[in-house]
Amino acid sequence: MSHSWYNKTSPRNGLKKGLCFERASVIISTLAICLVASAKGLQSDLRLVDNGYEGLIVSITDQIPQEHCIHIIHGLKSVLRELSSVLWVATDGRASIREVTVSLPRTWKPDAITCSLHTPLTVSAAPTNAHIQVTAPHPVFDSRPWTQQSEGCGRPGDFIQLGGDLLRAATNDSHARAARLLLTEWAKFRWGVFDERGHAGDPLFPPTYRDPNTYQFSATACADGVVRGTVCDSAQPGCAFTPEIYNNDHLTTSLLALPEIPSVRRFCNNKNHKREAPTKHNALCGGRSVWEIIQQTEDFVGGRNPPGSGSRGLEPVLRYVQDAAPRYVFVIEDTASMNLQRRWEFLRKAMRRVVVYDVPDGAHVGVVTFHSVARTVAPLTFIESEDSDMRQRVGSSLPRNPSAVPESHKCVLCGMQEALRVLNEGDATGATIILVTTGTGPTPAREVDEMIRLAETRRLRVEVVLYPLTERRGAAAITHGLERLVEASRGTIFTVMDEGVGNDSKVKMMVALMDSLLAPVRQNAPSNAPGSPVLVHSAGYPGGIASMSEGSFALDESLGQNARFSVYYYDLNHVGNAIQLTAPSGQMIASVNVQEEDGDVNMIFVNLEKAERGLWTYKVENRADSHQGLYVQVTAKRNASTGLQVRLWTNSGSRPINSSDPSAPVIVYAEVKDGVAPILDARVVAKLQRLGTNVTGSNYEPIYMELWDNGIGDPDITRGDGIYSRYLPTLRGYPGRYLLSADIDYNSGMAVIAKGPPTRHHKGPSSHLAHYFQHPNYDGWNSEQTCCGSAIPHVHTRRAPPFLRHETWGVLEVVAPPPPRDNVPPSRILDLKVDVNDTVHEISLRWTAPGDDWDNGRAHHYEAVVAPYWREARAFQGDRLTGLPTPLPAGTLHATTLQFTRYEELWYLCVRAVDEAGNTGAVGNIAALWVPRPPTTYEITTRTQPALTTSGNYTLTSELGSGRPVGVMELQLEDVAVILGSIGGFLVVVAVLVSYCYCHTSRRRKQQHEKDVEKVHGGACSGSVMVKSGSVCLEEGGGSHESLDSVVKECPDASRDGRPLSPVQSWGATTLLQEHERRLSVHSGGAADEGPLHAPFPDVTVTDYRPATGAVEPSVYLPCQHEEAACHCAVPGPDYTSYAAAWDEPLTGHLLSRARTAAPTPAPHQQPQQIPQVDRKRRNVTQV
Repeated sequence: MSHSWYNKTSPRNGLKKGLCFERASVIISTLAICLVASAKGLQSDLRLVDNGYEGLIVSITDQIPQEHCIHIIHGLKSVLRELSSVLWVATDGRASIREVTVSLPRTWKPDAITCSLHTPLTVSAAPTNAHIQVTAPHPVFDSRPWTQQSEGCGRPGDFIQLGGDLLRAATNDSHARAARLLLTEWAKFRWGVFDERGHAGDPLFPPTYRDPNTYQFSATACADGVVRGTVCDSAQPGCAFTPEIYNNDHLTTSLLALPEIPSVRRFCNNKNHKREAPTKHNALCGGRSVWEIIQQTEDFVGGRNPPGSGSRGLEPVLRYVQDAAPRYVFVIEDTASMNLQRRWEFLRKAMRRVVVYDVPDGAHVGVVTFHSVARTVAPLTFIESEDSDMRQRVGSSLPRNPSAVPESHKCVLCGMQEALRVLNEGDATGATIILVTTGTGPTPAREVDEMIRLAETRRLRVEVVLYPLTERRGAAAITHGLERLVEASRGTIFTVMDEGVGNDSKVKMMVALMDSLLAPVRQNAPSNAPGSPVLVHSAGYPGGIASMSEGSFALDESLGQNARFSVYYYDLNHVGNAIQLTAPSGQMIASVNVQEEDGDVNMIFVNLEKAERGLWTYKVENRADSHQGLYVQVTAKRNASTGLQVRLWTNSGSRPINSSDPSAPVIVYAEVKDGVAPILDARVVAKLQRLGTNVTGSNYEPIYMELWDNGIGDPDITRGDGIYSRYLPTLRGYPGRYLLSADIDYNSGMAVIAKGPPTRHHKGPSSHLAHYFQHPNYDGWNSEQTCCGSAIPHVHTRRAPPFLRHETWGVLEVVAPPPPRDNVPPSRILDLKVDVNDTVHEISLRWTAPGDDWDNGRAHHYEAVVAPYWREARAFQGDRLTGLPTPLPAGTLHATTLQFTRYEELWYLCVRAVDEAGNTGAVGNIAALWVPRPPTTYEITTRTQPALTTSGNYTLTSELGSGRPVGVMELQLEDVAVILGSIGGFLVVVAVLVSYCYCHTSRRRKQQHEKDVEKVHGGACSGSVMVKSGSVCLEEGGGSHESLDSVVKECPDASRDGRPLSPVQSWGATTLLQEHERRLSVHSGGAADEGPLHAPFPDVTVTDYRPATGAVEPSVYLPCQHEEAACHCAVPGPDYTSYAAAWDEPLTGHLLSRARTAAPTPAPHQQPQQIPQVDRKRRNVTQV
């Protein structure tokens, strides 16, 4: 170390010298806008003073090419001038734009022809997060302005973003329209209001709704008149409302609903606000109007900034600056307390690690030490590159031993003043001071006040690292007194707990100190600038058991070609020889020759040059002692401003947390994007590690919580915007400090990146207006996609490559223990959705389950009301539904159904959760309910209360305050009567039809029988008759053949084709059967003396049978059955006639083996002969 850098200076003289600033530096001091711990910290630089906003920062990113410089600057001037005018009108003369600082990219050359500026540029520290960002087109909104809002109603947004193409418009009309669109986003960004319009395809905020006065569909918009346009039923697919731009000149409100209409120039107030409209603003702000919310913000609350004169100048003053490299000054305490254990040694190693390996190229770094006085050990030094010798000199500038001055004599103010002197030598403003102090003794209030004044004067950001902080169990929390300084300078507090072991210290302290020094360096570097340090992976592995410690990390395209794999140890012998790395391609790096050592940092590392992109795995031989361990980190540097971008913050900033106060809950946020494109379905797991050790000397168990981008409204505002959030869980136990960090990865391949459409068809070159991509299912008004409904509709996505990041935010200081009784309520239900099935009159309810404490755990039960008026539902009055489903774990989707029989009436429904302690969640969004009347033929009996039944164990209230249980799918009395009546009527009809058919059939049979008898006995039918019947041939072997069924046809009076009809065609079934039995009995009687018959009577054929008086009946021809024995067959008589060819029915069946002599037909008056037993059997077989 070169002692020529030492310079002892009196703190008071240094203060006078440090406060001698040029007037110009004060004018541009607003440029030092640093990364903030919350949106509120960033907006504290933006102030409304005497009706004019000052401190507005507009940043042009390096994604805008320099050839567009002239058009961008000209368009920005015109749009900001128009914005100031329309803002003045919209607020009734209460606000305008007065001063604007425009930050140009470092890559631009202002003196070039394409970007010639008349005023000289001032080089200043780059704003890491501007209020308005001019950048590349968004994949959904393209160049249209949009606001990222991560917090709720009345809370300012994160930033406004717009595409450069919007500012390149060539006409004044396009600038005026762009100013109205920008004013809409300004209201969201500055005052925390939301859209007052519907969005096509949005399940929570549809484009149309039923007006409670007319019951007709109207546009979902807050306006002071009827919005003319195409109205449709929002429940139908493809419904989208498009206002008639040139037919709504009678409207003057609201800018948050109709900014495209030129006549609209004001916000909705209490007189014209539509509370029943299902808008995002009504849901999140409880139905209050936009102007009511605006008047309660810090700009106008208590009568601030009353209406001014309309004659004052409204054109803002623009100042142009260009980004400068970041400047860091490390202010380190070197009192005697640093000489205990290995504190100072670890501090020197951590300083060397950060300066030599992590500080971005082009930065300026200085080092100051202080005890009772301060001195500069390394002046502000330019770090040119990674191989610069200045890194080694600055990184090793700390003395080998600290001073012997007691800690009680330290002078923190002296260190601050010396840092200002170092910065003044470099003529720098807006630098970052990283203050390292023990924090065991309170800093005097007068010193804190002076440091706050100095920081505000120079616009410095002060980051505090408490090292080491000793925890005394049972004692009151240590107050270091620096909280006010950190909050005033928008800084962060990092804490490294004292974890010494006797006279020794754990290596965990050194690694924690490295992370605490690296975090402010990363946060205050230019946002995502090339060369910024990135901590890709960090993991600790305990010792005590010789084993192989395994893990994985991912390298993505946003990182530079090279990466560093590092292993930190307490003793070199704790690391075995085996360090094995496996690339995504499967290539293994296990050679000891690639390992390097840096004993000054206690680090063994492997430089991965031109490292493959993708998922890597590693194995490290762990030989650490039981009270030590090994720590693995993978670091790299960004290669471009695009690519993966992550950020972690809270809404509380650096303020201490009071766990007993539920009115100020803490929300943890993480931003995951690829450039400007959100990354969806990423895995974001926040970790809360209480610092120190428990009563057994062990570390506290960490608390993990997964952050969600689900857009349920509380706390996550919009789904798909790349902002993941969650309420901080209740921290049980005594007050303490919790380190907040997060691991972010690609969720095992499930993460996707939003992207624009495959092609963009731009308008003509004369207009220079960007084309706003339009999704067919999300038709925006005026063919543009507007921001934002319940979700950002990403039309196209691509699979995210493997990535992993480890982010450290800082320390949350809990100053009060939780109360003995639970007083934290569940979160609000803001995504309640009602669907109506018109066919079965079934109502489907869906919502996301809240938790027991905000969105953590599981609630105890639900409460729901249904009311005929919106105000009653908002007050949670009306008919209550009990017995609702048992709450599921927080974040789980609920779905249930209701039977609703109140037709063509508008009702409002609301659900809230209650925890086990009786804490009730706030009222969420109010869902409207409308069931069309079904086409019925009976009259519905109406009641004074809504008729609800459900598919669960619900309770229906028939009167306000009392209820009756309703079982699963239970029906109303009218429905039961209708169903029973329908069933009874159907049975009666069936009985009547059966009776009629039976009676009709019986009558027809009786009539047919009488007719057949007449034909047989009276000879009603003349002509030939053929009786065809199958027969059963009884053979000697006992076999038999079943006969076919008889076929009988009735003969008509007339003959067919002039020929007589056959018996089959003419006789009825009864006549044929009687004739067959008659002939069977005749032949049976004539053959009584002969031997037994082997078959029943054969088929009988009678042709041209015309019996005459006294004539002898001809014998019947019986063909012979095919038998082996001789067969005596009858010979046809002279009157035999063969079958006519015109007969339709062929002869079938078996023939008898023997002929029988036909007996004469008995006269009608004769009694029939007795049939023998054998013939009776034969007859029965024939009948079958």
